[in-house]
Amino acid sequence: MRKIGFQNIGLILGIITALSLIFLLLSMEITSQPQFCGFCHVMKPYVRSWQTSTHKGVACVECHIPPGITSEFKKKFEALSMVTKYITGTYGTNPWTEIEDSSCLRCHEKRLLQGKEIFEGVLFDHTPHLLELRRGEQLKCTSCHSQIVQGSHISVTTFTCFICHFKNQELGKGTSRCTLCHEIPEQVITKAGVNFDHSEVKRLGMDCIHCHKDVVRGEGEVFKERCLTCHNEPKRLEKFNDREFLHRIHVTEHKVECIDCHREIEHRVGEIVNRVNTKCEVCHQQGHSLQKELYMGIGGKGVNPQPDFMYLSGTRCEGCHFLPPKEGGETMQASEISCMKCHGYRFKKIFIQWKEGIEKRISEMKKEYEKYRDLIDIEKRETIFHNIQFIEKGKGIHNIRYSTNLLIHSYWILSNELEKKKIKAENPFLKEIPFESRCLNCHLGIEIKDFEGEKSFSHRVHIIENGIKCEFCHPKHNGEPMERKLLFGKSGCSNCHHIEKRECENCHKDYLRVSFEGKEFDHKLHVKEMELSCNKCHNFEKTKGIVLSRSACSECH
Repeated sequence: MRKIGFQNIGLILGIITALSLIFLLLSMEITSQPQFCGFCHVMKPYVRSWQTSTHKGVACVECHIPPGITSEFKKKFEALSMVTKYITGTYGTNPWTEIEDSSCLRCHEKRLLQGKEIFEGVLFDHTPHLLELRRGEQLKCTSCHSQIVQGSHISVTTFTCFICHFKNQELGKGTSRCTLCHEIPEQVITKAGVNFDHSEVKRLGMDCIHCHKDVVRGEGEVFKERCLTCHNEPKRLEKFNDREFLHRIHVTEHKVECIDCHREIEHRVGEIVNRVNTKCEVCHQQGHSLQKELYMGIGGKGVNPQPDFMYLSGTRCEGCHFLPPKEGGETMQASEISCMKCHGYRFKKIFIQWKEGIEKRISEMKKEYEKYRDLIDIEKRETIFHNIQFIEKGKGIHNIRYSTNLLIHSYWILSNELEKKKIKAENPFLKEIPFESRCLNCHLGIEIKDFEGEKSFSHRVHIIENGIKCEFCHPKHNGEPMERKLLFGKSGCSNCHHIEKRECENCHKDYLRVSFEGKEFDHKLHVKEMELSCNKCHNFEKTKGIVLSRSACSECH
């Protein structure tokens, strides 16, 4: 009987052992299924994000259980304990887990050796981030890859990158260097109707922050109050200022999101209004409100807002005002060098042309205003005076188009007021440009310029008074150097000026000595002293232009 009893006991123990093993194996298999993870409602958001992620074909346990049998049993015990907590109602609503680098490197080991890839247009290299210290810290895979971010499982948390690269860093220096992540584009980019060739950035050594300084927002501060969301022990809180200790515990040893402690830093193209939010006022108590308003294309009267091209393209005040102050001054200077730094040597002439053009128009408008002010309606007078003062004090070159349009509009108001009193205003420097042209985006000011020399030439006469478009004489171009600046044919200006008799001296003010058939011919002697008319020797024919009449010479010689 006793023998039979021992056999039964052994059999029962064997059955229990077998059932236990079967239960254990079934439990391990069941708890290895993603469906098991979604059994608890607190896990459902995580499972749903996994189902739409790039890892949807990888079982949860492949990542959540590190390699090794010890880890397997440890995680299974944790999973079963979570089930027990769920059944007993002692679970938490914010489950927490940590992914070891070894789990990631099961599939992504090549990241250590061939870690470069393009992410959102940025060339990223995993190798130094995983194998080297970053700003003195050892990072983990989950330092940059979140386990759930806005419904995306194991996605890159870009605010981690921004905190690491921009916190306590001067923009454009150290880890915040633009070229650390961004290659200089080679293509031409169009902003606000103006083409900009980024290949010039490298050639001319431009500084990115002259146009892109407002791309970083926030300081990434850490407030002690945030520690209280996890800790309430005084000894732990005493470590608040121990940066090395805090980062080792939270970043290297445990997966704590940077955003859990740090305020977010944003890295994006800023709002357009921030392009004039400089820190100039720290030194200059009077500020630069007029200059800012002019640059933004607001503040004048009678003309719709018209922001400057450079403002629309993202250039901040410091983009041009980077030259040292004059002796005894405190304001950073800007000059033609500012234009040349980004746009090349050709813009020296354009800067001077803008400056001279707007100064000429302001001078002419002030003369007209002073001459007729008492004949103008008080309200209209205030508008004209406001625009003159606004442009003069705001420095019209900060927005050459807007300034020009304000002065032209002011003169239009003045002309209308004088017309009522039967007075005709005729100032050629303040007349409206009779056509629109992309040429004037850069060459504004040329339309009122006169050139004196061997042949006198007036853009004002051609453009303002006769409405001749730029393309009639000039080839179209996109800023590249031109071998030919004018569309001169074989007959030159004869296309317009030599088809019939003209007053030659309007253009040819210098009486040249020229070589003719091996002999020297003195125009001054013949025209001024002998008082011969030009058509005595030069015939004007529509088909041939200017034709020299040799027979005229024989009359005297």
